Amino acid sequence: MRNGTAFFIRMKSHRRRRLLALMAATSLPAFARADTPRFVLQNEPSLKHCVELLLAATKAAGFPAAFDDAPKASEARNLHETMAGRIHVNLLPASPARLEMVRQGKLRMIPIPLERGLLGWRACFTLQGLHDRLAQVRNLAGLRAFTIGQGTSWWDVEIYRKAGISTREVQAWRDGEFAEQMHAGVIDLFPMGLEESLNYFLPHFRAHYPELTLDPHLLLRYPWYRFVWVSAHPGADALYQALQHGFDLIGHDGRFESIWNQYRRLPPASSWQSRTVISLHNPYYAEDSVPERYRHLLLHPHIA
Repeated sequence: MRNGTAFFIRMKSHRRRRLLALMAATSLPAFARADTPRFVLQNEPSLKHCVELLLAATKAAGFPAAFDDAPKASEARNLHETMAGRIHVNLLPASPARLEMVRQGKLRMIPIPLERGLLGWRACFTLQGLHDRLAQVRNLAGLRAFTIGQGTSWWDVEIYRKAGISTREVQAWRDGEFAEQMHAGVIDLFPMGLEESLNYFLPHFRAHYPELTLDPHLLLRYPWYRFVWVSAHPGADALYQALQHGFDLIGHDGRFESIWNQYRRLPPASSWQSRTVISLHNPYYAEDSVPERYRHLLLHPHIA
């Protein structure tokens, strides 16, 4: 009797372990398995399309990877954390500091244009009731009458200052907080990409500051690309190689465009044709920053 009881207990325990193992296997998605390497990713809610492209690249390369979001920080702090190997991937616009780090071998870059070149077409956020102030601006001289706001550490700041435009850096901007500085008369305009503004930031900002609107009269244009940046820390070596291979694959078989079109879209022609375009010189890099193998991904709005 004692032996039979012991046998029953062992069988019950064995079935319980099998059941727990089965539950674990069926409740965890493949990318979250215990043996899947995890990496830290600089991310924002507006970058869902970039993250999906990143995941598609790792999948295409056959490289299992899971990503955790890095804490929100300024671009300067983000770069410091990446140099230290605590952040593995960035999805940021190219800046002189990052480009110099790449030249020095302290940072790695995959120059695939995640925004398809549209990030350099900038529309200006302003306050409702004041959005006609730019109606008569036709050139850089007219634009210099206004003060522009930009996020702290954004390298757009240097482009505007080099063009002789008064520019102030704003610490808080992610929820449209720069509207408060507009009310105080500290800044007049807050340029951001037209495509990202229409598809994400305009409704997002207005949920917090309904008085914000996009100026309908003006577009600023300069070379400005969001690339993939990978830490030079050895812990990111395999990820970098996989992303290089994966982005080459999805960039040439149509998957990049297909995924991008699921989350973003080119604004209607009227968004471009009804605005005056003022081109600014980017003293830090030019259009050829995107290599030949990725240039077919760039979109070219038709400007009347």
